[in-house]
Amino acid sequence: MNSANIIQHIEDGAHHLLISVHKEEANTRETAVIIRKYVATGAISEDEEKALRLQLADTLKIVGIVVPFVLIPGASIVMPILIKVAGKHNINLLPSIV
Repeated sequence: MNSANIIQHIEDGAHHLLISVHKEEANTRETAVIIRKYVATGAISEDEEKALRLQLADTLKIVGIVVPFVLIPGASIVMPILIKVAGKHNINLLPSIV
């Protein structure tokens, strides 16, 4: 893999991550509405419960990706590679795109 391919791969990974984070913002707002409904009524539908579970899983994935960027020097170079390697092993580190 030459340096141009590596740079393109990193840019593609960063682009996908940013799109996912933007979509997570919208999903988080929807989740807040569901939580308010649960607090007010004490009940939510099965679909709303599934949405809450998915959002929790996605939030944990984001935390797992973002924290190393802050704490580990050079993580911005390593994380896209880690995401690709994890994908090859059927481990999805990126949030779902809903």
